[in-house]
Amino acid sequence: MKTSKKAAHTQRKMMDVKIAPLSPLMQSPPPRSGWLKAIRGALGITTRQLAQRLGVTHQVVIRQEERETTGGASLEYMDRAARAMGCRFAYAILPAHPHESLESILDQQAMKLARRLAETVTHTMRLEDQGVTGDTTTQQIRELAQELKAKLDSRIWDEVSE
Repeated sequence: MKTSKKAAHTQRKMMDVKIAPLSPLMQSPPPRSGWLKAIRGALGITTRQLAQRLGVTHQVVIRQEERETTGGASLEYMDRAARAMGCRFAYAILPAHPHESLESILDQQAMKLARRLAETVTHTMRLEDQGVTGDTTTQQIRELAQELKAKLDSRIWDEVSE
């Protein structure tokens, strides 16, 4: 089912509110050893004790801790291990930069598309000696970007080689 433009806007606003408090997490890197090993160590749980709680061998725990540091740990395992340590596993998809919002990401993407579309028109107009001033072009690009964003034009997310 396709999401309506109004529903997407409302959802984006709601998600921005939910992810805003998580912004501080982005300002410090995860523990070098990974969250599993760091929390396990902080709680004084050995790999053997955690393995027993999980019903696996301690080699599995060691391997999973290593996999976390390389990005190979599964969400299911992270959740099980967190619960076995009396914790809760949480994950989120956050904007790439602290204090950025989904709204600003969409604004940036809409501006990229608006610039691409305007470049084509501007080039053609220059060839026909009908160019407009830079200020006018900038304003037209902003207006086009807002229109593209409001419509949630799917081309906003098309990859274009530059």
